[in-house]
Amino acid sequence: MPDAFYDSSARDPPPSCHPGTRYDFIDAITSWGLGASQHAERILWVYGPAGVGKSAVAQTCAELLAEQKKLGAALFFSRLNERDDPDRLFPSLSYQIATKFDPYGDVLDHRISKDPTLVTKSVKEQFQELLAKPFSNLGIDTTGEVEGLVIIVDGLDECGKGPRMHCDIIEIVATSIRNRTTPFRWVFLSRPETHIVGSFAGDDLCPLSYRLEIRVSRDIDNQIALYLTAELHKIQERNRLPDSWLSERDIGVLVNLSAGLFIYAATVIRFVGNHKSLGPVDQLRAVLALANHKKKNSSVHPLSELDFFYTLIVQCVPSEILPRIYAILLLVVFTKETNVQNYKHYTRPAMNVIIANILGLSEPQFRSACGSLHSVLELDSQLEIKFYHASFMDFLRDSKRSGEFCIYSCLGPLRLKLLHRLNDIHADSIGEAPAVSWCLDAHCCPH
Repeated sequence: MPDAFYDSSARDPPPSCHPGTRYDFIDAITSWGLGASQHAERILWVYGPAGVGKSAVAQTCAELLAEQKKLGAALFFSRLNERDDPDRLFPSLSYQIATKFDPYGDVLDHRISKDPTLVTKSVKEQFQELLAKPFSNLGIDTTGEVEGLVIIVDGLDECGKGPRMHCDIIEIVATSIRNRTTPFRWVFLSRPETHIVGSFAGDDLCPLSYRLEIRVSRDIDNQIALYLTAELHKIQERNRLPDSWLSERDIGVLVNLSAGLFIYAATVIRFVGNHKSLGPVDQLRAVLALANHKKKNSSVHPLSELDFFYTLIVQCVPSEILPRIYAILLLVVFTKETNVQNYKHYTRPAMNVIIANILGLSEPQFRSACGSLHSVLELDSQLEIKFYHASFMDFLRDSKRSGEFCIYSCLGPLRLKLLHRLNDIHADSIGEAPAVSWCLDAHCCPH
């Protein structure tokens, strides 16, 4: 799964920490990875809610450990960007390790040449055949060079096949640590989903793991201010704006709106810097106006401020385009997250051409619709949609958060057309009439 590697062009530019931010977590993780921490556990679980910057921390740590020649491999799962196949986790990690350690690469090459089906076996068997057995064959004397190398797995909760698979991956690695069959240190980053919390809280895993929580905290306001100031200055230079366009008070308002969430600040920068908008000054004023809504908002939900901002982003989309972009998003997400057998041979850009045809859109119309959400997604030259963060689709799908802008209530006259097409795709994929109907009623989610 090369698109999920830490240095992949598919993730360029990857989320990473602005200089001078998140140094406490970066230092804690890299010190642990270099063996300089008081924590000797071989598994580190870094957890926190959406938007706190886990992936940025993981990326920055991967780059720093790579510079120190202490990174074994790094993989970044992303459900919405189709980098979520658990069956490709251990082959991907094995490949990266093999490029750094020739003796292991030679053994792995021989084993796979002899039996190419090794990479298609169950996840548990893959780990044994691609990692545990090769290192057992090499012996301790040979593996000293890779002893303690760090393997980073980001977004474990976005890995496909659900909670059971997430727990299986954790248990497979824990068993290896317990039995000393591999020489690595493992970092997992995820949201604190109940089943993952339960796995790390188990009696068998607790002694093997060190846990680090990234919280939503106003203690990082100065770091968010540092990031916003630097990025808004870049926008100012690009657009040749006078110094008067932005004040220290404005920065303070933006920091207060961010409420401890780096994803908010990053989305603000994309929103203000959107070259297809009315201009940075108007975009900035629109964000600053959200401060009035905040005064009226008594919610303590950690994502409530982000929801207000996402609402503003959607409100800025012309009303005649909104149903179109919602239909595109629903079809894109549907084809990404479901096992549509008859469309497996299509690349994602080709699939998006099909989606455009389904909706009767020309390429310029498709690009125009997607461009209206530049702050939360990117459309590349090949018509591939890349989401910056899963929290935006989480927002659109939850009617309690998005209200009238819930994706299932804003399709307008496209609702019936989309319903029929989703059922057609489902029927095509299983070769019979759909076993599940898609309900696109204004007050209902698909089921």
